Amino acid sequence: MAPVIPLSEAEILALLARDPDYGQLDDPHRLAACLRGLDYPASTRVLGARPIQLDGKPAELLVVPGDRADTVIALAVATNCSAVDTGLLADTTVTRR
Repeated sequence: MAPVIPLSEAEILALLARDPDYGQLDDPHRLAACLRGLDYPASTRVLGARPIQLDGKPAELLVVPGDRADTVIALAVATNCSAVDTGLLADTTVTRR
């Protein structure tokens, strides 16, 4: 069974209203490499971020724009996310209300 992001849709959307906490991805070059590895342009605007625990392991949650204006995508990645190995653990699309 695939891991599930341990935040509700409301908690994910609440991240949009506060400053991102990039945790171990706070270096702009590491974050850009991680985004490239996830097939997003390095310049993608991260709308929200915070460290989380996923299946008992540390991870970073990144919230990026979705395919439509009314959606965002929450990506849970390993703390060592890079262009070579994103360590994508889970993802979900959330509709903005």
